[in-house]
Formats: sequence, C-alpha cells, structure tokens
Amino acid sequence: MGVTMLVQLYTSRIVLNALGVDDYGIYNIVGSVIVAFSFISGPLGAATQRFYNFELGKNNKENVNSVFNHSLVIYLILSIILLATIELAGLWFIYNQMQLPVERMDAALWAFHLSVLCFVFSLLKVPYESLIIAHEKMSFYAYISIVEVLLKLLNAFCLLYITVDKLKLYSVNQLVITWIILGCIMAYCKRKFIYVRLQKMWNIFIFKQLLGFSGWSLFGSLASMSANQGLNLLLNVFYGVAVNAAMGIANQISSSVNQFVSNFQIAFRPQIVKTYATGNMAELRRLISNTSKYSYLLLFMLVCPLCFNIDFLLRVWLKNVPEYTSVFCIFILIYALLETLSAPMWMTVQATGKIRTYQLVISCVIGLNVFISYAFLKSGFSPFIVLQIKCSLDVVYLAVRLWFMRTMADYSVRDFIKEVLTPIFIISFLSMIIMYLIVSLVRDELYKLLVSSAAFALIYIPACYYIAFTVHEKQMILKLVNSKIRKNN
Repeated sequence: MGVTMLVQLYTSRIVLNALGVDDYGIYNIVGSVIVAFSFISGPLGAATQRFYNFELGKNNKENVNSVFNHSLVIYLILSIILLATIELAGLWFIYNQMQLPVERMDAALWAFHLSVLCFVFSLLKVPYESLIIAHEKMSFYAYISIVEVLLKLLNAFCLLYITVDKLKLYSVNQLVITWIILGCIMAYCKRKFIYVRLQKMWNIFIFKQLLGFSGWSLFGSLASMSANQGLNLLLNVFYGVAVNAAMGIANQISSSVNQFVSNFQIAFRPQIVKTYATGNMAELRRLISNTSKYSYLLLFMLVCPLCFNIDFLLRVWLKNVPEYTSVFCIFILIYALLETLSAPMWMTVQATGKIRTYQLVISCVIGLNVFISYAFLKSGFSPFIVLQIKCSLDVVYLAVRLWFMRTMADYSVRDFIKEVLTPIFIISFLSMIIMYLIVSLVRDELYKLLVSSAAFALIYIPACYYIAFTVHEKQMILKLVNSKIRKNN
C-alpha cells in the first residue's frame, strides 16, 4: 500500500511533465466522460464480493461457483451496454461541448476510444478480483497492485524516451497494462480456485438477488457522486475554476492517502460478511469496533504529519499551488478520517443484504450537503464552508449508521464510545499538541517536517499501544514481535 501510494504520486508528476499541460489536460478531460460512469463498478464489486463471502462463510462452494457465473453474465451484458452508451454519448460530447485544439482532435479521439476499452476490461476484472479478496489472498492482491503501478510508472518513462505522439503512446500503453493485469488475475483464479469454473447455468433467484443488491448499492453511489459533482459545480459558480483546481488537488491527495487505509479495510470485509453468515454476533461486534479503531489510527498516522506540514509539501510537489489548496487538503483529510469510523458499519449492512432502507436514509442525508452548501455560499461564506458542512454531515452519517448497527447487530453505542471514540480522541489530542508545539518553534520547513514526523512517531506508537489496544491485543503484538525476533536469530 505504501509503495503503491508513493509510486502513483511520482508517476502523475512524470506524466504531467512528459505530456505537457495541453495533452495532459486533454487526456483528463476526455477521461472525465468515462469517470462519469466509473461509479458503477464499485457497487457491483461490493455486491459480488458480499455474495462470495456469504457463501464461503457457510462453506457452500457450489453456490460460490454459481454466483461467479451469474455475476460474469451481468458484467458482460453491462459491459456491452456501457461500451455502446459511452461511445455514443462521449463522441457527441467531444464534438459538440468540449473545446479541444483542432490539431489534437485525432489524438484526443485515440485517447477516448482506448480509455473506454480500459474501462470495459477493468469492469470484467471485478468478478475475478472480488473472488481473490473473498478468499483473503491479500498477498497476491498486494503484489498485483504493485505490479500495476510499476507498469504505469514504466509507461510514464516511455513518454520521456520514445519520440512518437506521446498522448497516443500513453493511451495504448494504458490499455496494454489493463490487459496484462486482467490476464494475470484470471490465470491466478483459474489456478487457485479449481472449483470455480465457467459453466452454463441459470438460477433466477441468485440472478435477482445480485441485481437487487447491486441496484440499491448503485443508488447510494449515484447519490454520493451527484453530491460531490454538485459541490464542485457550486464552487465553480460562486468562485471560479481556480477554486476547482484547488479542490482537484485536495481530492488527489485524499485519494492517494485514503487508498492506503481502504486497502487495509478490504482485508476486514470478508471476515465481517463470513462472521455474519455464521451467526456469530459477538465476534461481529468485535470486528466492527476493531476495524473502526485500527482504520482511524492507521490513517491518522499519515494525516497528522501531513496536515501540519501541508504548505511545505505542496510547494515541493507542485510548482504553482492554487489558492485555498492547503486548507481544502486539511478539511478533506479530516473528512477521510471521519469516514474510516463508518466503514465497518456499511460493510455490516451489506453483509445482512438488507440495504434498501439504509441506502434511502443515507442518500437523503448526503443530498442535504448540496442544498445546505448552496445556502451558505449564497450568503457570502468562504469556499471552505463546503467542506466544513461535509465534515459536519459525516458526523450525522456516523450517528445514522450506529442506529442501523444497533438494530441489525445489537451493537451498543456506549461500547463504540468507550472502545473506539475515547481512545482515538485521547491519542489524537496528545499527538496534535506535540505537533503544534514543534511546528511553532522550528523555523526551517524541511527541518520542521523531519523533526515533527520523528517526534510524532515517538509519541504516537507508544500512545496507541498503551491507550488504544486492549490487554489481549497487547499480548498478540508481543507474541508477534517475539516470534519475529526468534526467527531472525
């Protein structure tokens, strides 16, 4: 996860320099047409993985094979529909709405068509990737993720040394990388999961279950995407494109940092679904608390030093930092921290399969974001208010999700406050005081980054051990450390 995050940030810098501002902008604006449809893959992947995990929890491998074949049919049909839809809608949008340089139109169309194919093949990869995660083969998942980002880094270096149309070369290489990763994942699944095979089968009950679950998950993702795009539109209307640029950079940093913890949470999702499937509710409640606590502590380890040194890091990373970027970054990272607390709760809701009411309630609360932000911006508030409202509403999301946990898993709010919120609040408060004192006293920015990060680690790691971890968890950590020491000796 660490390698992936660092390589992605470095790759984006090389690609920008190699393509140049115009071609990089063309690739991103053309790709935005595909991004508009990319929200579909997340809910479908969550639905597929949920049913894999549920059947594995009951040790019913025959049904896992059935879910695989039915989901693959759904993905094939969806891929054909999306291929036709995106091609028609995208070409109309490119020719009629986008302002592209005439001399680069041919390269832009190459980038568009190849990006559509990348999206379709990525969609077909989901049933296989979900199968790997459901079986908790996290080592392969980590290795293939590293291979993918390294291939993309190689693609970036190709732009520096091969003298052809760089935008066309970059687009072709991206498609080849997608094929390579898809082929590796399919080969791994065929070799490791012998009982999962392509077969002609039809079970209307499984098909309806997959479609129903995917439909409501899709509804929630659509609401979330609409709210995010709505906020970007509001910022554009009231403050112009400069603020959109600042928000775009903040989102990129948040995405890279948040990917670190979201990959960590992927490891918990199969356990949550399998535990629910076996009916072990006490273990399920323990998993909810632990996933929330560990996820927050892992992300805070990155977010805290990053926020206190954000201005210096942005200047190192970017040549020209748009106004508002540093404050946007801080607020959006705080939002990411709050979201980590809720992750195991929506995983548990998905495990139950009863997601209709949950998605309706959460989507309504998410929709409030745009309306409240519009009212405040109309009244003359600064652009920061948008993210302040977003963070405030995330506290409401957490309360709603806790209510669902109480009804679905008999999960106690008091236990959540005692086992999760109290220790992470104490640790966060102590860490931020130390960081604030150091950044206030040290002048040189590079020295400040190094000293504050080192001091943070010296305070944070012992604080997590003595405050956040239970006696049982401490025993497990000591046992693991001792076993590693004995093995090395």
